[in-house]
Amino acid sequence: MTQFDEDRLTRLIERLLSPDVQVQEPAMVQEVPARLSDGEVEKVFIDHVPGVRKFLFRGHPGQYSLKFMVSAYKHGLRAFSSTALHNHLLSCMRLIVHYGQEERPGAKALLAEVAEGFLDCQAVQARAIERVALRMQGLTLDFTGLVVQLVGEYKTLALKMLAAERLCQGLARDYDGTPTHYENRLTADVGPLLGANADDVRRAVLDEHARSRYACLDGAEAAKAAARCRELFDVDAMLQAFVAEVNSFDAETSSNTLPAMFLVWASERLSRKHVVLDAETCSRTEVDCAFAVCVFEDLFLSGPAAPAEETFRGVPISEIFRQPNAVTLAQDLDAAKPSDASGTSAPLLEGDQSMGITYSSRVAQWLLQVVDSLWIGIKAILQGRFQWRWCSVFLPSGNTD
Repeated sequence: MTQFDEDRLTRLIERLLSPDVQVQEPAMVQEVPARLSDGEVEKVFIDHVPGVRKFLFRGHPGQYSLKFMVSAYKHGLRAFSSTALHNHLLSCMRLIVHYGQEERPGAKALLAEVAEGFLDCQAVQARAIERVALRMQGLTLDFTGLVVQLVGEYKTLALKMLAAERLCQGLARDYDGTPTHYENRLTADVGPLLGANADDVRRAVLDEHARSRYACLDGAEAAKAAARCRELFDVDAMLQAFVAEVNSFDAETSSNTLPAMFLVWASERLSRKHVVLDAETCSRTEVDCAFAVCVFEDLFLSGPAAPAEETFRGVPISEIFRQPNAVTLAQDLDAAKPSDASGTSAPLLEGDQSMGITYSSRVAQWLLQVVDSLWIGIKAILQGRFQWRWCSVFLPSGNTD
């Protein structure tokens, strides 16, 4: 790696590990009433999670996790009983159990994830409950949101590494097998400086064990810890994970996943959309880590910082990313639209003004229609149908690279 490449990655890390790039707090789950008995709750987990009867809380003999799952369904998590998250977590737990009782798709894996959380402390239980419940609700993100989510996972990993390092250095003591509460102490104090996931920070601040066992890191110490966390952040692993995920696109890929949303983003942002597809069949995504760096720079910095001579499949990076993004295009079209004497923009079509439809929203609708057609074309070629139609839409005439 050249010094220029290292400088690019350093700038990217500084940006990614900042409050500007953060998964925001999810909305609170609305109240979900209990409708199952203790026995019925137990049955839901027993039917879906093999061996759950023998799950032990932190390996303690006789401390079966199943009874704590039933309690969480009925009363919530005791550690959060006096916090603003109590009703939220209680409703999340009930939502999950009801989902399993109704035999909804994917219930087995979701219940297993929650049950495994009950092998550990209530801080871990809360994290498992909230994440599973929010996933079940089908909250969807755009491409940028999904990438921010991926970055958040690696921020969490860096904070865990920081906690392990500081414990080894004797800067704190934690006698648990997994130092969850010390990790929460660091998440509460250092997380906001790094743009750690807002839901993780929210739970960490409410961790009573983290508050009682460890002193808060003050401003200077927190800043020093944040700087060390940026050094521990594994940007190479994150980029490799991104590439592996994007390149996993196939005919079974759901339209709201990272691989699918990447193609939607590419259709709007790249001037040579076909360059992200394999050259032989144009039926699968094929990018590398160098291209991934350019994508991240485009999303979170002012654009790709690749040198003039850098290419991807023989095409200069500057040519691949020259198209303005859809938001800027819509804003430019709004500004260019004719105005009346008062300076108010005139409607594009008769009736738009009375309906409250802006010009940019009409452009956005048009773009969505184009993207929908593009998605249908991708699915069709992957299923072996109408290949000529896809090529005519996606590949520029006379260009086969």
